[in-house]
Amino acid sequence: MKTYKITIKGKEYEVVVGDVASSPVTVTVNGEEFQIDLPDQAPTAATPKSPVARPPRAAPASAPRPAVPASGGDGSIRALMPGRIISVSVSVGQTVTTGQAILVMESMKMENTISAVKDGAVTAVLVAEGDSVHHGQTLVEIETQ
Repeated sequence: MKTYKITIKGKEYEVVVGDVASSPVTVTVNGEEFQIDLPDQAPTAATPKSPVARPPRAAPASAPRPAVPASGGDGSIRALMPGRIISVSVSVGQTVTTGQAILVMESMKMENTISAVKDGAVTAVLVAEGDSVHHGQTLVEIETQ
């Protein structure tokens, strides 16, 4: 590794160049690391080749958010995304059928009708009109009769 002090247009840079025996070469400029691909052959006076800089390697992406089922076999209806409840059309004790609209939720400027996924009785309504909900939050519970 070699360290150089380079001045360009009055600004000084500290450049640390790694092993140039193979490509890519790690080059650090004022603490920021770059990977530089060196040309395959030595440049000639007639056809100079410039090294090609690649951006620093990105940190690994964070783990994706785990999927949350819209409902499970347990009869819980959950929010697939954050949003706001526009209307609730069921109440505790009410009997519902598969596909029946039970509430409307606004998310990303779109209204989404949430329907019952099984026949049964509503045992809990955990949201009200105007409530903000988060991803995975249980909205309504239905129990098979």
